[in-house]
Order: sequence, then C-alpha cells, then structure tokens
Amino acid sequence: MIDKTRKLLTLQKILSSKDFKSSDKYSALLSYLVKASLEHKRPKEYSIAVDVFGRDKNFNPSEDTIVRYYMYRLRQKITAYYEQDGQNDEVWLTIPKGHYDVKFIPRPKHKKKSRRAHLFGNRIYILLLIISMGVSFYFYFQYARLKEVAGVHPDMAIAHDDPFWSSFFDNSLPTTLLIGDHFLYKEKEQDRDKFIVDYRINTNGEFVRYKKAHPDKKLEKMEQGSLPLNSIFNLNDLSRVLHSFNRKVNIKLTSVAMSSQFDVTDIAGQNIIYIGGFRNLRKFNFVLENIGLSYKYSDEDIWRGTISIRDEKSKDPIMFKSEKLKDGYYTDLGVIARVRGSKMENYLILAGFAYPAQIDIVRIISNSITLKKIYEQTGYRNKSFPSEFIMVVQVDGLEYSALDWRVKYFKPLVK
Repeated sequence: MIDKTRKLLTLQKILSSKDFKSSDKYSALLSYLVKASLEHKRPKEYSIAVDVFGRDKNFNPSEDTIVRYYMYRLRQKITAYYEQDGQNDEVWLTIPKGHYDVKFIPRPKHKKKSRRAHLFGNRIYILLLIISMGVSFYFYFQYARLKEVAGVHPDMAIAHDDPFWSSFFDNSLPTTLLIGDHFLYKEKEQDRDKFIVDYRINTNGEFVRYKKAHPDKKLEKMEQGSLPLNSIFNLNDLSRVLHSFNRKVNIKLTSVAMSSQFDVTDIAGQNIIYIGGFRNLRKFNFVLENIGLSYKYSDEDIWRGTISIRDEKSKDPIMFKSEKLKDGYYTDLGVIARVRGSKMENYLILAGFAYPAQIDIVRIISNSITLKKIYEQTGYRNKSFPSEFIMVVQVDGLEYSALDWRVKYFKPLVK
C-alpha cells in the first residue's frame, strides 16, 4: 500500500525534474490530477479545461482539444522522466490512456538483458542521444527566442476558430502532407555504392542529361528521394496543428506522388499541404503557375533566387530577391500560398529557397503567437483571413538558422 506521503513525494520529485521545472502548464496539470486522485475525485475534461487552462463555462470538448493535447504531451513527459531521472524511483506515477486518473505503482521489475542485447541497446541509445541533442538545441534556441519576444510559452494549441487554419479544415476531406524530397541517384563503384544528392539535378530530364555527359560513370536513379533537413522540424510543428483539429494525415514524397505518371485528378478530393524547397515541388508546381507566381534559382548560389508575381495593376511583375549579406548573414525567401481545388479542397504550399525559410514559414503558421503577428502584418488583425492568397515572407539569418522574419508581400486571391 502506497500512502499519501509517498505519493506527494513522488509528485515533488517529478515536478523538480528539469523538464517539468521549465513548464508551468504541465506542472499545474499534473498537480491538479494528483490532488484529485488524493481526494478520490475523477476529473473530467471539462473541469480540467476550466480549472487548469482557464477556459470559460461554454467550453466544448468537441471544438477545443486543448486538454487532450496537453494530456498526450504530459504522458510523454512522464515516460521520459522514468526513462532517465526517475528510473530508480521506488514509486512510479502513471496515467492510463483514455483516463485522467493518476495511479501510483511500485517500480516495475525489468528482466535482465543479454550482453548482446545490452550492447545493441547502448548503441541505439547513444545514436538517439546524439540526434535528440541536436534537435533539442534547435528547439531550445527557438523557444528562447520566442519566449524573449513574446514572454509566453510557445506550446499552445491552435484555437479551433483560428482564422488561418479553420478555413483550411472547413471540409471533411482527408489531408495529405507532401514532402519535397531531394532527387537521389546511385553511383556504382567496384567495392561500394555511393548515394548522391546533387541540388542541381532535380528531375528525370536533368539526370538523363547528366548521365549522357558522363558515360564512364555507372549511374542509377533511385525511385525514392532523400528527405530534406527541414522535414524533421516541419513535422514537429505541424503536429500541433493537426492535433488541434483532430486530423490524421497521409504522408507522401513528391518524388513518388508527382512522378511522370501523375495526373492532376490524382489529388482531387483531398486537402494537401506541401513542405520543402521550390526545386522539389515537381508537378505540384502547377498551383503556383496558376496564380501567377514564378521563381528562379541563382546561377551562382544554389540556395538563393528570385520570386516574381504577376500583378494586374502593373505591366512589370513584382520581384523579390534573396541575398547573401556580410559576415555570413543571409536573407532567404519563402512563399505561403493557398488555393481552392475544383471540389473545394484546399492546397497549401509552404516553400522556400534555403533551409531557414523552409523551416521558419512552417513554424510561424503553427504557433498561435506568430499567427497573430501574421494577421497584424497583413492587415487582417480583426478580419476573417482570406481562404486563397499569396504571401511572401523574408527570413533573415545564418546558413541554417532563422533569426527574424517579416511578411514582404500579401495578396488575397479573388476568383
């Protein structure tokens, strides 16, 4: 039997860990659930929303998923705690899925692993640790920057009535996430195969021409491309949006979905979000062409380029150029464009020349704080946001890091 004192000590140890110390919301949520458990109460989603997250009495769980979002993340944080700091704790705290009741149990007994399994586990752990350190450093930097600017925690779910996203999910159609993967080919040598990503080769035609120009090389095109760096961070950001609207997503690569056999009718009847570089849009580029937007990569720098937008009020197109500045700084350009399909499906393109724009434009539309800045900069602070539009965003930063952003151009599209 685990008494009340030991339960409170268990709670205090968790709240004192690094992950919970830096997160007031999750600490408050866990404390609330433990208190209810000690008082033999069974908290409901409604009471949690009102008591912990300050929702009003009109809170509707079917429209606002904030409680489920935070519970999902809370369980992840508790699991991470017992995998690291709390693995030797005598009493463990657990919250079964589908419930809000806190359970206290004795530390589970783990079977001893074989030496071979133990060594394999250590290698996997080291690999995951290296990856997580890199990802954690990036998000800590982004969190610190956002916290400094806004003074609030960035982990807030997107509101169900958010002007940008509510119109995107205004139908019951399935959602597909298209990732613009890099063209990948293999060069066979005597004792090994080399897998190569050449950013100047992005289509079958360019690969065929390169292959003819190098008849001495044994080259073979891979059916599936290489995932770009931005996709790791973009998926994390977009998960907040998808979870907020209770949407599942099908993930496809443009190298596969937009192959030579692609027909525009293949994407009818589904909402589509594209993330990646302009060069990897492939046949999905028809969306930008139809709204009068074109782009051109620089001949001198494969990560820079210009964007041209056809404007009815002027004979000459409106031009934007990304540039390399002094001291290793850059200006990158990204496009956020949305149009309706013939069956009222929504197509959203999130594309950039280099990684700073490809990463940051997804981040700023996946966060309630930065979305408000978009509304202010586009003049839609107190208005409904257009369902179809073109937006050009300038991202300032280093080669792989975004430091600041601003909307350079916005145009609602009227059919």
